Amino acid sequence: MATFHCSFLANLTMDLTVIGTDGTLHVTDFIIPYEEKSGPFSVASRSNFAELHTGWVPQPSKHVVTTDLPQEALMVKEFCRLVQGIRDAGAKPEGKWPAITRKTQVVMDAVKTSIDKGFESVDVVS
Repeated sequence: MATFHCSFLANLTMDLTVIGTDGTLHVTDFIIPYEEKSGPFSVASRSNFAELHTGWVPQPSKHVVTTDLPQEALMVKEFCRLVQGIRDAGAKPEGKWPAITRKTQVVMDAVKTSIDKGFESVDVVS
């Protein structure tokens, strides 16, 4: 089950939180980073309460990914690298992208259907 909350009215909220039965991933600036050259995230795996008043065990681990270029520039650079490899070296497109693209479109179609039905829950069918 997945729940989306998207809003143009929320003040600079560009977070992503994925919660599963065995862990949590939290990215605090998923869309537009606070800083162009770094992106923080935290991961909690198999955490539990030490005691109800003393915190989690183990605590979430915090990570920062750094880069020399903003994410938009890296995306264009990678796209150019892939196209050049196909054009100049006879490389083949990565086989995973058609399936990922299709799954992304299925989710987007489900979001649109939910909006059209007054924000009802909808099943995602692939």
